[in-house]
Amino acid sequence: MAKRKLFHGTMNASKSAQLLMQAYNFERQGKTFLIFQPKKNTRNNGKVKSRALNDERDALAIGDDELMTMLMMARFHQPDFIFVDEIQFMSKKNVDELAFISTHLDIPIFAYGLLISYTGELFEGSKRAIECGFSLQELKMQCDFCSNKSTHHLLYDNGEIVLDGEPIHVGDEEYKSVCYDCFRDKTNPQL
Repeated sequence: MAKRKLFHGTMNASKSAQLLMQAYNFERQGKTFLIFQPKKNTRNNGKVKSRALNDERDALAIGDDELMTMLMMARFHQPDFIFVDEIQFMSKKNVDELAFISTHLDIPIFAYGLLISYTGELFEGSKRAIECGFSLQELKMQCDFCSNKSTHHLLYDNGEIVLDGEPIHVGDEEYKSVCYDCFRDKTNPQL
């Protein structure tokens, strides 16, 4: 059975840059791979991009209702590896399909994404990856307000913290990556 890894970190923890660097290294070694990303990631439209590297690669965008597409692509191309960018936006069924690919086609899956939304809850795709036995690899980053390790996010709209709503909000500029203490202090100061 092939590996399933979830490389997770907060916003700006270099998740996409890590994916691109790993893809470059595999390519240099003559290995083949596919890159998938959810269609919900409207920011990049079929591209994995990194501001840190000023690099990008094509990715096949998968919708929640496009079941079996990744499996058919994996069977057809028979890649050495599969990369997934922004796994947090994938549906449970999409993640189940990735787990099936790793167990039945013996293809390692390297997924990158966030664990926790600005509401303080696990994203559906990340939660399902954990449930499907993806091992966790943390990409650490410092809190935007103190020197602790960031684990959560704050979403701002016109300078005000957003406390509820849809967990999926695509964009970087409105977010702060924070530790749990700062998250709790900003979202629930009376505790």
